[in-house]
Amino acid sequence: MNRILPILGIIILINCKSSKIDLESKLRRKNDSINLFAFIGEKISLTEFDPNENNARIEIDSITGDTIEHITFSMDLGFKAKYKVLKNIFNNLNKDTIEFITYDHYGRPKFEDHKNIILYISKDKNEKEYYHQKYQFDPLIIDEDGTWEGLDGESLEELFNKKKNGVFKARGLFN
Repeated sequence: MNRILPILGIIILINCKSSKIDLESKLRRKNDSINLFAFIGEKISLTEFDPNENNARIEIDSITGDTIEHITFSMDLGFKAKYKVLKNIFNNLNKDTIEFITYDHYGRPKFEDHKNIILYISKDKNEKEYYHQKYQFDPLIIDEDGTWEGLDGESLEELFNKKKNGVFKARGLFN
């Protein structure tokens, strides 16, 4: 009887670990037709820049020949962010660090207050820059087993699916 209990404990432990591995493997999704990257990130830097610098565009009116200056004005603050990519969740960034641009109308981005988060970014049309999906992030913690989870115990899959079926569906990224 004394030998059976340790063996039973090992079997239960292995089963628990394999269920977490199965859940993570289900979560890793890839769809190159969707311009979205979700990853667990750790902040390296977040630097503010003036989004209204160099915001004028000169055009010549084709009918009158007049010079027209178009000026756009952003009411958001702009930031250049650099994050360490700890784990890809949706689509693969193929990088260990990522730089992206984020805008926030209310001041500094709220995601900067958390050490580890799920970030959601997309590439611009020219595929030169990545941009943060405005206001979208999920703070994370690591439990004692080394598993990532939301602040209220949600799994990575639950957090991603909530965004996928909510705001990202509304923004037209998912059907």
